Amino acid sequence: MKLLLIAVAALGFAAGESAPPLDFSGIWKQDNARCSPRRTGDVTLKIEHRDPELIVETTSKGRIARHALQRYTTDGFESASTGADGDEFHSAAVWKDGTLVFGIVEIEDGRRLKSTEIWELIDEGRSLKRVRRTEKAGEQTLIYTRVLATTAP
Repeated sequence: MKLLLIAVAALGFAAGESAPPLDFSGIWKQDNARCSPRRTGDVTLKIEHRDPELIVETTSKGRIARHALQRYTTDGFESASTGADGDEFHSAAVWKDGTLVFGIVEIEDGRRLKSTEIWELIDEGRSLKRVRRTEKAGEQTLIYTRVLATTAP
C-alpha cells in the first residue's frame, strides 16, 4: 500500500506544477445524466479546499442514505478515512498537469482494492469531473455541477 502511495506522490512531484492549484471549494450536485455509466440517486458534495487541505463531505439520498466526511492533503501525504459504506480508505493526492490525482487503497472485507481518481474542473469551473479507475468497477466518470461557490475559511 505504501508503495502505491509513494509512486503517486513521486509522479506528481516529478511532473511539477506551474499553474496555481485549482480550488474545488463549493457545493456540488451529481449530474446523473452526464455520468458514465449513468447514475441514480441524489449525491451532494460539500468541499472545503484550502491547499493542501481538502475536506469532502458526501451526502447521498437514494435507496440507501449515506454520509461520509473525508480529509485529504494534496501534498502526497497519506490520509485515512472511512467511506459512506463503512470501508476504510488510504489515499494520497498530488497535483499533476492541472488535475488532482489520487492513489487509493480501499480495505473491504479484509481485501485491499487499489484505484486511482483524477479530479479536474471543466465547463469553465462550473463542473467537477472525477474519473475513477478501480479494480472492482472498472472506469467511471462522475460529473458534478457547482450549485454554490464557497471560499474555504
